[in-house]
Amino acid sequence: MNFLLKNALRNIILIFAIIYCNISIAQIPNWNMESWTTTNKDIPSQWLTFGAITKVSPGQTGSYAVKLQGNNSQDFNNGPGAILYGTPNGNNFDGGTPFTARPDSMVCYLKYSIDAGDTAWVIISMKKNGVAISNDLYLYTGSNTSSFKRMSFKINFMSGVNPDTMFIGFTSTIPNSGSGSQINTKSWVILDNISFTGTTQNIPNPDFENWTTQSTYSLNGWENKISSTGSNVMRTTDVYAGTYAMKLQGYTQTGTNSNNGNWGPTFPVTSTPISLKGFYKFIPQNGDSLDIYIGLWKNGQGVGGGGINSQSTVNTYTPFLVPINYNSTPPQVPDSATIQIQFRSGNNPRGLSIAYIDNLSFDQFIYSSIVTNTRQISQINVYPNPTSSLMNVKFDLKSSENVSIIIYDLKGQQMIKLTDAFFESGTYDLNYNINTLSCGIYTLVTHSGTTILHSKVLVIK
Repeated sequence: MNFLLKNALRNIILIFAIIYCNISIAQIPNWNMESWTTTNKDIPSQWLTFGAITKVSPGQTGSYAVKLQGNNSQDFNNGPGAILYGTPNGNNFDGGTPFTARPDSMVCYLKYSIDAGDTAWVIISMKKNGVAISNDLYLYTGSNTSSFKRMSFKINFMSGVNPDTMFIGFTSTIPNSGSGSQINTKSWVILDNISFTGTTQNIPNPDFENWTTQSTYSLNGWENKISSTGSNVMRTTDVYAGTYAMKLQGYTQTGTNSNNGNWGPTFPVTSTPISLKGFYKFIPQNGDSLDIYIGLWKNGQGVGGGGINSQSTVNTYTPFLVPINYNSTPPQVPDSATIQIQFRSGNNPRGLSIAYIDNLSFDQFIYSSIVTNTRQISQINVYPNPTSSLMNVKFDLKSSENVSIIIYDLKGQQMIKLTDAFFESGTYDLNYNINTLSCGIYTLVTHSGTTILHSKVLVIK
C-alpha cells in the first residue's frame, strides 16, 4: 500500500473516530460540566437561612427588615422559610451564637400573615457547655400586615447557671411539615429589631441592617439537589479537563433535570451504548460509598441500565466504567436515558463525603488535554504489555517531583499503589510484581505535578 493510500486511510479512520467520539458525548447533557448558571441571593449576615429569604425596606426603625417565606421549588432557596443562629438536629439544636447573660425575655417586631391551619414558630434555647438550660418554643397564627407589632417571648431557665451559647430561630411556617410541594408557601413573616429584656447583651446583626450576597452556581442540564446550607452540586476548578467540574458534597443525589427528580427517562439518546464512562475523585467519610447509575428507556419502559459502587478513597482523577446490561437480545434501541450520582443511599450518607465528576461519555473515554509539551513526565512506557506478573514502568522526569503510580480496575477501584514517592529529575525504569491481579484490562495512572497520564495494562494468565 503506497504512502498516499495509507495516509488517506488513516485520515478516514480518524474522522470516523472523531464522529463516534462526538456521538458518544453529545447525548449526555453538559457532559464536560462546563456550563453553569449563576444566581445571586442577598442573605442577612451571620444568619443561617432556609426558604425564600428577602430583604425588605423600610424596617421597623432602620433601612431593612427580613422577610421569611417557604419555597418548594428545586433550587437553593428551597425550604420552610426560616432564619437561625445554630443548626437544627432533629429535636436538638447544634451550635448557636455566644451569649452569657440571663435575659428575662426576647423582644422583636413582626408583621405576618399566617395561612389557615399553619403556625409560625419562635425557638429560643440557652446552653452551657452544650447542655440546654432553657428550651422555649412559641407558636403564633393570624395576620398583622399593616405595621410592625412588638412581641415578647419569655425565657424559662431550668437551672441557675449562666449560658455560654444561644440557639435562636424564626420560621414562617411549620418547619417539619414536609419538603417539596408540602411546604406552605402562603405564610410569611417580616422580622426586625431583636433585643432582650434584663440585659444589654444582644446577638449579632439583630436589626438586619447588614447583608451579604451569596452566589450559587447551577449545573445546566442537571438537577441540583438541596441541603440545609445550599446546593450540594457545586462548581469547582479542580478539574480533570477544561475549566470546571462537578463537585458533590454532603447528602447528594443528582440526575438530569427534565423528570422532576424522579427515576425515569430524562434526556434523549439515539444509540445503544454498552457503557457509561468518565473520570472521578472520591474522598469518603464514615464508610460512605459513591454510586453511579445509568438507566435506559424505550417509550417510557426500562430497557437497560447498570451501576457501580466505589468505597475507596481516590485522590487523583481516575477513569470509571459503568457496564450497561440490556433486558433483551438483541437489545431494544433506547430513546432516552438518565444518570444518577449519589452517596450511599440517596440523601442518607454517613458523613460529609466529597466527589468530583468530569468528562462523562458513552463507550469512549474523553481524555484530558492536560498532557502538553509542558508536562512533568515527558515520556512513559509500560512493558511487557500484555503481562502475567512482572511489569516495567519507564519514564523521564523533567524536574524533581513527587510521582504516584497506581493501578485501577475499570470500575475505578484502586488495585495496587506501585509508588508514591519523591524522585529527582532523570530517567527511571521501575520493575513491579503485579501477579495478584487477575486477568483483565486495568488502567495505570501516573501523576506528577500537573501531569496525569493514563496507560492501559492487559493482564493475562
